[in-house]
Amino acid sequence: MTKLAICMDLKIILTKRWFIFFLLLFVVWYIVTFCLVTVYGIFPHPLFLLAGNMFTPLWIFLISYLYFRRTHNDWPARFVTAIGWMVLVFVFAALLSEPVYGASWTGIFTWNVIDANWINAVAILMGGVASHRSVSTNVSVEDHTP
Repeated sequence: MTKLAICMDLKIILTKRWFIFFLLLFVVWYIVTFCLVTVYGIFPHPLFLLAGNMFTPLWIFLISYLYFRRTHNDWPARFVTAIGWMVLVFVFAALLSEPVYGASWTGIFTWNVIDANWINAVAILMGGVASHRSVSTNVSVEDHTP
């Protein structure tokens, strides 16, 4: 594949819709996660920890499912979206870590944090797979009664 073909594929994938869905994903995720962390800090009940750990992959799966329903949906598009959205999540979270939490931005880029987020990339891939419409689903079954 030539460099021109790769650039053309990226132009098809990285659209305004791609960035809008990422912003929706990030803004809602950041606000809800901030609230869940705050509530868990005040009331350290295990259900708040469970809710915080379940919300992120489920939210990312929902957004990626809705995104891929009406856009280019093949494996290269899914991988570009998964890698791109996860990189942007880390960058924006790092930019907001000091003003919001008072923590250094380098705390976002530790192996433990990166390792804990593999499930989110899988959620993006699975959202694309779940929203994929196969050509074979449009085949009608003929009635062969005598």
